[in-house]
Amino acid sequence: MIRPNALFVALFILIAQLTLAQSDKKTDDKKFNQAVKLADDKDFGEAIKLFSDILENEPNNVPALYNIGNCYLNTSDGPDTAIVFFQKAYSLLQEDEKIGDVGVDIQLSIGKSYQYLLEHEKAISMYEELISILPAEDELLRQEALREIEICENAIELMQEPVQLKVKNLGPNINSKYDDHSPLISADQSMLFFTSRRASSYSELLFDGQYAERIYSSTKEEEEWDKAKSLKELFRRSGHEAGVSLSAEGTELIVYRNDVDGANLYICQYDGENWGEPVKMEEPINSKFEETHATTSADKQTMYFTSNRPDGLGGLDIYRVRRLPNGEWGKAENMKAFNTQYDEETPILHPNGKVMYFSSEGHNSMGQFDIFYSVMDDEGNWGPAINMGYPINTPDDDFFFVPTATPNIAYYASARYDDNLGGSDIYLVEYEEPEINRLVVIKGCVNSTNEAPIENVQISVTEQGETEPAGIYKPHPGTGKYVLILEAEGKYNIEYKGTGFESQEKTIDVTREMTYKSTNQTFDIDDVMLVAIPQPEVTETKLLADDATETTYDTSDGIPYYTVQILALKKPIASYDIFVDLEQDLIKEYKCTDGFYRYAYGSFKGYKASLKGKDKVLKTGLWSDSFIRDIKQYDQLTKE
Repeated sequence: MIRPNALFVALFILIAQLTLAQSDKKTDDKKFNQAVKLADDKDFGEAIKLFSDILENEPNNVPALYNIGNCYLNTSDGPDTAIVFFQKAYSLLQEDEKIGDVGVDIQLSIGKSYQYLLEHEKAISMYEELISILPAEDELLRQEALREIEICENAIELMQEPVQLKVKNLGPNINSKYDDHSPLISADQSMLFFTSRRASSYSELLFDGQYAERIYSSTKEEEEWDKAKSLKELFRRSGHEAGVSLSAEGTELIVYRNDVDGANLYICQYDGENWGEPVKMEEPINSKFEETHATTSADKQTMYFTSNRPDGLGGLDIYRVRRLPNGEWGKAENMKAFNTQYDEETPILHPNGKVMYFSSEGHNSMGQFDIFYSVMDDEGNWGPAINMGYPINTPDDDFFFVPTATPNIAYYASARYDDNLGGSDIYLVEYEEPEINRLVVIKGCVNSTNEAPIENVQISVTEQGETEPAGIYKPHPGTGKYVLILEAEGKYNIEYKGTGFESQEKTIDVTREMTYKSTNQTFDIDDVMLVAIPQPEVTETKLLADDATETTYDTSDGIPYYTVQILALKKPIASYDIFVDLEQDLIKEYKCTDGFYRYAYGSFKGYKASLKGKDKVLKTGLWSDSFIRDIKQYDQLTKE
């Protein structure tokens, strides 16, 4: 999702009153208000130009000095310039004004500037000086200054033992002169998804000089990333759209949207050729409050997400849901091991499912959001939050640290390095190898006789000598492909089973030599052919009040019915004759609550059958962006 452009997002309030009190009639009120509006829209470069024009004629204009300082504080290389303007503005205040609202804001901004310049002792002195002049009744402000002193002390301690790391810019095939952030990587590190604010035909220019967020992807060929392409299938709406989580095999994407109901999470599927339309996730994940990020375990049985619902510890908290035996999500549980009275964001679960990376303004942060990690013990309890250290963390906001199956390789976005192409860029980070178990990424494929649908097939992996599965995985219902992520130095029993199939088992010995030591190393195991037991297809027909009939579908065997969505329009079509070479009686119109009329072809038991239906639609040559979706999704789309 969109984040503050750089450092400290200032408060542009009380300025009008100060302008009246301290500027003479020569002040261009129109230009001043325009500059404040640009700064409020985060177009800091243009705002700086206007404030500079004002200061050229009125060098002692305190409101202009204060605001231009805050603009510089919001640029990646501006704290040293900002502090000059803040100090001059402060020197022009009367003694009684220094403990007023603007005087206090200027002092806080000077302290923050010192923090961004890594001069923490000077920042502490500034905050202590502020505390000494505060009236006794300003307890909240006193606590804020004390917290900033604590943050400075955290930074001093963390900087005494910096983390040794190497960073590599992913280059112009991935990065642009605009903000590129929120990298997502498949388990085999062959697919990269990220969010960008670059110009495209699918996004509009916004007030801050950048474009609406859109999702891009790239694949790796011979250790190099191909030119990133936009996922244009998802751009059916205006506004920001950001990717927040990717499944291990790269076929399931969770998307953030800020829609009419607030911030919500959506999920979309890849059918082998196209990405389907994102579907809003239901309770207990989305609520009437804000949901902003999510991460899922490799076997998709557990999800962690962020929400500001009122039962949290404060602000945005991280919650956990687990999948029930019926496939639905259980009750949301507040993860108190991670959360504080401040905001927690961007949870990212390590591929081993036992290390959680997240960002927090609390704990022992060295300023703004820092990246932390927590390790799960053998009993399933999460340990304390550990700061990733400097320079991974800085006094600025640090988000979205994405680990890989390689123990010391991660991806993240930053604007602080010299080889930056503009805005924030995406980097590969190699750091000191942590003490975590080495992993093996294993690929396989499940087939079935008579092309029987495999939606209810489960792949249960159990380490020999253990009773609880190390993971329960599901193959892709169309391709049958799956990815296992297993710890090295263990023997595992793998059971393939599902209603209507004869179960099969195999054993695999995962050695340390197989561990993920490079960025393109995976291991394949032999394909499995499951023998299908013939099952009768059952549908139920119920009579409606007007003697019309509605067909419902029996999915008690765990195999959904799918359809092929052809198009979505704001107005209904006049005639089905546009669906050339398709049986019109198999076309169904859905009048949806978002104002769209959606048209879909056929109803198919199982994903494999729906692929044949999609192939028929594509052969017409008219509907190249058609995609497969679960028929049940239309219940949600049409529900009042």
